[in-house]
Amino acid sequence: MGTSSSSSFFLLLLLLVLLGLSYSYAELDHEALRQQQADRVVRLPGQPPVDFRQYAGYVTVNESHGRALFYWFFEATHDVEKKPLLLWLNGDDAISLTTAILCHN
Repeated sequence: MGTSSSSSFFLLLLLLVLLGLSYSYAELDHEALRQQQADRVVRLPGQPPVDFRQYAGYVTVNESHGRALFYWFFEATHDVEKKPLLLWLNGDDAISLTTAILCHN
């Protein structure tokens, strides 16, 4: 009888831990989705309607010094799994992202 109740207690404890972990992951997923939607660019002045999603915002790289990198992400419209992710970081303020795209395409 002691072994059976120990096993039941262990299984109940394991179930509670797993439920707690799944709830934590669900909360993390919800927070990540909320942050992603906050960075979504729905429209820009003068931009015609587009058939892709785009996101822009800042990624904190040094919170204590208030440093962040600006990003602008354009989702692929087809073959998403096969498309590489390109990260472009300009070396200085002399060239804008728009100029860089026009010069290097």
